Amino acid sequence: MATAIQSSVVSTGPAAGAPGQEYDCGFNDVVSGRAAEDIPFGRYVVRSAEGDWELPDSLAEITANDGGVALIDATAKSGVGYLAGDAIRVLVRGRVWVQTEQTVAQSDPAFVRGLIATTEVKGAFRADADTANAVAAPGCNYFIGVTGAGLAVVTVNHPKGT
Repeated sequence: MATAIQSSVVSTGPAAGAPGQEYDCGFNDVVSGRAAEDIPFGRYVVRSAEGDWELPDSLAEITANDGGVALIDATAKSGVGYLAGDAIRVLVRGRVWVQTEQTVAQSDPAFVRGLIATTEVKGAFRADADTANAVAAPGCNYFIGVTGAGLAVVTVNHPKGT
């Protein structure tokens, strides 16, 4: 009588993270505020002149501001981000999963898109300036890189706070 035994396992578990999910339980500084516009989870955001959080509209807004990354909120109505007027949670110090537009390498500066063309998105992460449409976000670098567009981990360190 033959006995069948399992000799391999195919991993189909959950993804390592999701855009806007905190990477670890180390010291994370999270601040709250109001979303000035619709903001997807995991995007880089800056303070508006009114004190609300918004996606960057220019490269100067990124370099002149201590920004952060919009964190996942399971209670958000849209399920994919914050709607204008929602209370928002922003990571200003710590590590967080983000979606990148391209390959990024560990320890490299995290560039953020501030100017967009037709298919690009404000607040998206990438490896370079894309001519002049993105800029290195102050105090941000990649903790875990990725090959091709995908999930990476960014360290955000804004010592002044926001």
